[in-house]
Amino acid sequence: MKNIALPLLLLITFGNISCHKTAQIDPTLYPLKEYTLDLQQAKAWLPGKWKLTKESSILLNTTLPNVELVIDENQIRVVQDGIQIDKVDYALVKIDYQASSYLQINTNAQPREDNWYVRNPVLYINKDRMYFDLGRAQDLPAYEFNKTN
Repeated sequence: MKNIALPLLLLITFGNISCHKTAQIDPTLYPLKEYTLDLQQAKAWLPGKWKLTKESSILLNTTLPNVELVIDENQIRVVQDGIQIDKVDYALVKIDYQASSYLQINTNAQPREDNWYVRNPVLYINKDRMYFDLGRAQDLPAYEFNKTN
C-alpha cells in the first residue's frame, strides 16, 4: 500500500502544478508593449480609419480579410473590400477588475459571421496601432489594426 501511495501523491502534485502553469497568461503575447489605460487619451486616439493587419487565433493559415474600421466619436463602420458591411454604436469604457484595469469597447453589434471584430473587444491602443482582444486567453481571436489616417 505504501508503494502505491507515494507515486500517486507525486502524480497528483505534479498534475496540479502543470495545470496551474499552463493556465497563466503570458503578457508578451500582446503585440502592443506601449499602450494607454487613460480613457480620455484612448478616446482621442480612437477616431479615424484603421486597417486590419494581423489576426491572432488558434486556427492556422486563416486568410486575413481586407477590412477597415472607420471610427468616429459614436459609431464604428466596418468596411470589407471597399463595401460597408456593418455600422454599430459604441462606448469606450474603463473597467477596473481586482488589481488591474483595462479598456473595453462596448457595442450594439449583433452576432454575424462578418462583424466579429466589433463585438465588445478589450482594447489596447496607442497613437498608431490598436489591438482588439476578444478573449485570447480562452483561445478566442485577437486583431491588430494600424491607423491609416
